[in-house]
Amino acid sequence: MKVAMVMPMSPESAIADVMTQAVPDLSAVWDLEVWCPSEPNYRPCPVPLRPYAEADADVLNALAAFDLVVYVLGDSPWHSRILPLVHVLPGLVVLHDASLTNLVRLAAIETNTFEALLLRVTSSSGAHRAEILRDPERAGGADSWLRFCAEVPLDNIAVEGSLGAVVHSRWHAQRVDGLTLGDVTVAPLPVPSTRLGFDENERASSSLLLEALPDDAILLVTVGAANANRRIDLLLQAVADDDVLADRIHLWAVGPATTEARYDLLRLARTLGLQDRFEVTGRVTDALLHQILARADIAAALRDPVLEGQSASVLTQLLSGTPVVVFDHAHYSELPDDVAVKVDPKDALAGVRSALRLLVDSEGERTRRGRHAREYVLGSRSGAAYAAALLDAGERALATKPLAYLSADLGARLRRLDLHQESAVVNAVTDLAFDLFDLA
Repeated sequence: MKVAMVMPMSPESAIADVMTQAVPDLSAVWDLEVWCPSEPNYRPCPVPLRPYAEADADVLNALAAFDLVVYVLGDSPWHSRILPLVHVLPGLVVLHDASLTNLVRLAAIETNTFEALLLRVTSSSGAHRAEILRDPERAGGADSWLRFCAEVPLDNIAVEGSLGAVVHSRWHAQRVDGLTLGDVTVAPLPVPSTRLGFDENERASSSLLLEALPDDAILLVTVGAANANRRIDLLLQAVADDDVLADRIHLWAVGPATTEARYDLLRLARTLGLQDRFEVTGRVTDALLHQILARADIAAALRDPVLEGQSASVLTQLLSGTPVVVFDHAHYSELPDDVAVKVDPKDALAGVRSALRLLVDSEGERTRRGRHAREYVLGSRSGAAYAAALLDAGERALATKPLAYLSADLGARLRRLDLHQESAVVNAVTDLAFDLFDLA
């Protein structure tokens, strides 16, 4: 089977990293090419790489010659030249994020379809939310915008009319079930093999942090961009509220942070008296990240709201043998109980404080959970396992192709008859199609 996989291939793309881990096993079964938006540089690829500048008719005609097209989408600008292809040529869609609000908004602006998108959001979510989508500043800040993205995820726009979807958690599968013509497959996301940082530390002092850390300190880390939904503020408050935690824990936010986010967190740490025990490292090199995780005693991943379909950074932390504290919601609930310490988000502060005390008070508890964490990742997350799930999803997507042609033909006929906006007619036609062709 001749397959095109359309995805970013920038060296900095974490999604490209995990997808390329599956490529060797996929190419053993599929006649595979990787198509990607053009970039100044590309990561190595073991199959033919076909960059394109724009999602134009020439690209669509070339992709239409393949038996199957696999579209890889995440909520970042790297995917804005992929999404327009999804809307014209149905394929299998791999969703890495549960919210695609930023991507859909950007792609609509770039393709001059923004006003149509706003009309659609007005119809489905109300004029107030459409106005926030028009001007994100109306959300009222970074945290409010993240919550808006969770409430108006726009993922339906990415998967409607597709031949199937691949997601990375049961939680995400439940959210997209029924939005695609085909099946929804839950695939085991591999552990990222590359960095959260780049080739240089963002701060000259970052590499000196480990040397200055006291030997008896309990190092608590968060890994990834220090966004508002990572709840680093809650961690600081939980540590400050308990004398034992405040005496023993050093908290590091490892990953990029905006100037505003860094300032706000450092100011909070000073207010709570933790200024000597808190660091915002900025981006770090691969080598330093591994050193930090090797030294870390506890990790925290308190995402709220949850916008990703699976957390690659949590998998990285688990692979290092570090026990992790998470909120008991979304895909984090699916982590094994002997790996993660789960906190009820409705009782967040007290729950986080209790979880940290459990791990700080018992070195044995940390060691046991850390060992189980590493075993869990090594036993369930690999490029080969991911490829197997993608191959299965591809076969089912191929079987859905006739239904896509039927759907497109019915839609075209209704539009020619000017009946596509008559709900009674549309419902009657679709009900009959579902009965005749087992589309349920």
